[in-house]
Amino acid sequence: MPVLFQMALRNLFAHRERMLLLFSVVAAASGVLVLSMALTAGVASAHREAITTFLSGELNVGGYFKVHPDSISPVMGSAGPVREVVAPLVPADCHLRERGRGRATVGFSQRRFSSYLVSLDVAAEQGALGTLRMKEGSLAALSRPRTVVLSTTMAERLQVGMGDVATLFAESVGTLRRNALDVEVVAIMERAGLLGGSSGILVSNDTLRELEGYRPGAAGVLQLSCASGSAGTVDVDALGDSWRVALRTAGFEVLPALHEAYGDKLSPMLREGWRGQRLDVSTWQDESAFLSFVTDGLGALTVLLGLVVLGVVLVGIFMAQSVAVRERTREIGTLRAMGMQRPRVAVLFMLEGLLLGFVGAVTGAVVALGLGTLLHGRVPLPEPLIDLFFSTHLPLEPSVGSAVVAVVLVTCCAALAVVVPSLRAAWLSPRSAMESL
Repeated sequence: MPVLFQMALRNLFAHRERMLLLFSVVAAASGVLVLSMALTAGVASAHREAITTFLSGELNVGGYFKVHPDSISPVMGSAGPVREVVAPLVPADCHLRERGRGRATVGFSQRRFSSYLVSLDVAAEQGALGTLRMKEGSLAALSRPRTVVLSTTMAERLQVGMGDVATLFAESVGTLRRNALDVEVVAIMERAGLLGGSSGILVSNDTLRELEGYRPGAAGVLQLSCASGSAGTVDVDALGDSWRVALRTAGFEVLPALHEAYGDKLSPMLREGWRGQRLDVSTWQDESAFLSFVTDGLGALTVLLGLVVLGVVLVGIFMAQSVAVRERTREIGTLRAMGMQRPRVAVLFMLEGLLLGFVGAVTGAVVALGLGTLLHGRVPLPEPLIDLFFSTHLPLEPSVGSAVVAVVLVTCCAALAVVVPSLRAAWLSPRSAMESL
């Protein structure tokens, strides 16, 4: 085998032009695979960060309250007892945060626009709000009464700026009357993809209670927030099941796991004839189900791109090795005349393809890892891509795991491509090989 390995290396260097061309194709294919997987992973990570920043926690326990069968509000009338039940089940490095959620209309001058509304407790979340980046103003100012933070998209639509007074409109609990509340614009958020535009209104929990007519002990939702290093280790589905069991044991009426966003459950429950309080436990995947088309589509595109790239490698190496077998007929005949058996001839050509595929794939993967690390967070995106990628900059997250996958796939593809040419070379007889010249 060492002798065959040396012969394979010598043969590759003896045909430098062909080797360099195939090496470039293989390295490019490996690099494209690594970068495409890095983009998919980066968008998925940005998607999760955007969801858990604007819309949801890792796990949520929220409520639906009906004063009468014809109205429904996404609120828990008394959040204290619910917190007492789930607090002992919170994993290490995680905590519960109180948020509010709903829809509201914001008006300024003659312009009005409806948007998703999020409320939060600035004082309690102060250390974890760094992901909410402000274009103008400070998020800390939201702790003042009757203040609002708007997304860049909403501010541009309304043509408002810092210090302007806008009006929020929302339907109060148990009535068909719309409340109106004048609020001061104290900050404008940077663009942050689809959620940054659609979740255009950010207020404090106290301001939301005043706007919606909630009593002081009410809360929209309790969300599980975890440190970035431990978020991926929490089994939210299993934890959600334990929360449901604990809440039912404590006497609360809890909805089954429906795997839908809370807003998708409002209309069906509005048509039901019950009244009172029901609780719902949902994961961040449930709350972002309506946005899964982004990551699912990008994943499918990555698979399609991978198939095309591997197809190019397969066809390229197959054609090159087939030509090499025809060009090296005399060499094959000489080796066979000297006593080299057919299996060793096949192994020789297989080694050439494997060496070329492996070295090229490793080189391309290493270059792609370095390029992805260098470009991470440094390439600004145009506005349409900002909406789809949930980030203002190209969210590349290259990993050693993706590089290993790319190297294995490309090397296996190269090995597959040289099977037929290697067998063809092995079955050449010494006499026919010499007579063909």
